[in-house]
Amino acid sequence: MFLKPYRPKSSAALKGSESKKFRQRLEAAYPHVSIELLVPAKAAVTQLKILTHGGVQSIVYCVEKQPMFFELDGGKLVPTLYALWSVPDLLPYFTTHEGVLPKLTNGADLMLPGVVPLGVGLNMYGHYKKGQLMAVNLTNNRSAVGLGQLARSSDELYMCGGHGVAIKMLHLFGDKLWSHEPSMVQQIPLVRTKALSGEDFPALGSELERKKAAPAAPATFASVTQTEDLEAGTASLSLVPDSWEEADEEKENKVDEEKGESTPDTILKNAFLAALKNHGKKLPLPLLTSNFYRLYVVTEAAEQIDLKKTRYKKLSNFLAEMVDQGFIVVREESKGVDKITSVDLEHPEVVNFITDVKANEANGAASETPLFHSELKEMYIVTDATAAFFTKLNFKRGEGIPAGQIKKIVREYVSKHGLLHPLTKLVKPDETLIELYGDREASLSEMCSLIISKMEHSYQMCSGKDTSGKPLIQMSLATRSGNKKVTLVSNIEAYGIILAEFIKLCKQGAAASTSVVKLPHQKHEQLQIQGNQVRFVHTLLTETYKVPPKCILGLELAKDGKKNKKK
Repeated sequence: MFLKPYRPKSSAALKGSESKKFRQRLEAAYPHVSIELLVPAKAAVTQLKILTHGGVQSIVYCVEKQPMFFELDGGKLVPTLYALWSVPDLLPYFTTHEGVLPKLTNGADLMLPGVVPLGVGLNMYGHYKKGQLMAVNLTNNRSAVGLGQLARSSDELYMCGGHGVAIKMLHLFGDKLWSHEPSMVQQIPLVRTKALSGEDFPALGSELERKKAAPAAPATFASVTQTEDLEAGTASLSLVPDSWEEADEEKENKVDEEKGESTPDTILKNAFLAALKNHGKKLPLPLLTSNFYRLYVVTEAAEQIDLKKTRYKKLSNFLAEMVDQGFIVVREESKGVDKITSVDLEHPEVVNFITDVKANEANGAASETPLFHSELKEMYIVTDATAAFFTKLNFKRGEGIPAGQIKKIVREYVSKHGLLHPLTKLVKPDETLIELYGDREASLSEMCSLIISKMEHSYQMCSGKDTSGKPLIQMSLATRSGNKKVTLVSNIEAYGIILAEFIKLCKQGAAASTSVVKLPHQKHEQLQIQGNQVRFVHTLLTETYKVPPKCILGLELAKDGKKNKKK
């Protein structure tokens, strides 16, 4: 329903009485949850009327700019993923396998072969009616990745023999509704499910079984176990092992993770991922593991890291798990001296991890909101069938190519090899293209469609820092009333920079009045900063936002009149 762009028709903030009626509708639709968790009493609620790509009119309700509910025909209120992540038990769940998610994001409905049964027999798909709203999660993550309506009742699904549509999908992670407000997009919260192992099925009479069967000890007194010494006729007392206390800590951490709260384990893992994401390309490898933790991981942590409170207890144990998961490679140079020799920046968890870019310390306090717009970019993956074609254009097998660049790449290939007939405007295929889609002549559009049909469709989270094909940032000076100089900056929004946050940093760092102006002859808005702030803006763009200097014009207008200071 929201995979393709929708067109907003109107947007209006709900008045107090309207907001109260909306909350009452929610209470009637979802009586088993506290509406205060979804729509606080004093929260700003906006009603957005939209027209979907399929021509369906709908209403989206945003709470503090974040989409939380939308309406179906008949006025039925449907929660978004953000609502399900806030209150997971809003809807019942069907679970599917991780490999099914890419097919759902391509527009497919959830089919019965992909559903993990809830039980056996008639209980296999629960007891739900046709049209029931259902959330969808994955076998390795209990958080919702989408939602839809049951195509049939549970009994009818059982009678289908494992074939046919289970859920008609309405809303998915990565669709246009999820990215409605780019500055507030969130990744899927990771709430892992416990995998069963041999320890969950101990042999009868084993020591592990006896420990599991032992009653829980009182919380206020030290538990003791009493054994009889038959030879001496005395009793011996032994304290409960420390491992039991560690197990209790792990249980508490798991409960906190399920509630979405930060635990020592998640703080450590997120800091590790942020270190790879923000500094991975600049790490001076080989690097001592202790220096990596002290200089990069600790500085990226949202809260203070206490290794002793994590389940790892030691840094070496944590890094060993990261090695097992494929993030890093560690080599022992000598006894007790470990160095990181390589990092995998293409690891899915690193690629999909989103961090807030920190403002430069010279510009004031750290930013509370993201500096860049995050967006989900449509990609096509180079497959084995298309590898022969794309490797000639310096693309590797498995590499993702933005959907908008495919036609440009194909056009350049055709032009370079002179394959376009001047009269018919059809492409005469060479050996590589014949192997790819046959020997028939086709137009450029048909050729692109044939090539794309043999590629895998995917999505990639982008931070807006890709500078290819974007207009240059132009800095200039102008005079206003009273011969006051002002600095004008154009085209910064093309680099994904959030304008409100950029203005905030200018006001803090340059201590100058900053505003947005729109001139009659300019298509886009300009930023106006009081005084000659050319060098400050250039430093802010290159150091904080990492914009390449070659993409910025006007540095020669700085006060010293020099692009580079000579030492």
